[in-house]
Amino acid sequence: MRLSLWTISCMCLAASTAFGQSGEEIIARVQKRLASYKTFSARFEKQFYWAVLDKYRSREGQIYLRRPNRFRIELEGGDVVVADGKAVWSYVVHNGQVVISPYEAEIKTPWEVFFDYTERYVPIAVEESALGGRPCYLLIMAPENEASVVEQMRVWVDPRGWILLQVEQREANGNRTAYVLRDHRANRRIADEVFSFKVPEGVEVLDTRESPVE
Repeated sequence: MRLSLWTISCMCLAASTAFGQSGEEIIARVQKRLASYKTFSARFEKQFYWAVLDKYRSREGQIYLRRPNRFRIELEGGDVVVADGKAVWSYVVHNGQVVISPYEAEIKTPWEVFFDYTERYVPIAVEESALGGRPCYLLIMAPENEASVVEQMRVWVDPRGWILLQVEQREANGNRTAYVLRDHRANRRIADEVFSFKVPEGVEVLDTRESPVE
């Protein structure tokens, strides 16, 4: 059963004093911390659970970010996505292809995507929790749109540095997707070459830009 906006509003009020931190306060603190970062890197693991098949799959990777418009996402197996401020290079090893697309203003960096859901979900509860033995806040959020396939978002935050530890998306069909972050590094120098991409020899290039730039 989906929650009505009225029910969500009432639950937000009930959760507003949980452990002295409301959901809105926790989100604001993490966003403030992220806003102070000029560079950021972390290792991550993407975990996916298919309910109908009762199967799990996970994949690890590394993410590098530099404000305002550079990022690199490396996945085990060799897949990589790189934004150099002008274009986005997406290489999938299995396809043997690199897709180059324009970097436009409406394209959000992974940095922004991590908190894009705060515009579409509202906090309904805050719990004290632990992740890998690390004390943290568990922020439970519900979609504002009652037609959303996502029933709930769960966010784990370390209050010692307001660091994002894990984000989990739960769908109505039972599927779950989670991103676990570790080895956080902020405001450390990241070499320019990290945000450039050299096309491997023999790989097909599909350039979707109107005016390709070398």
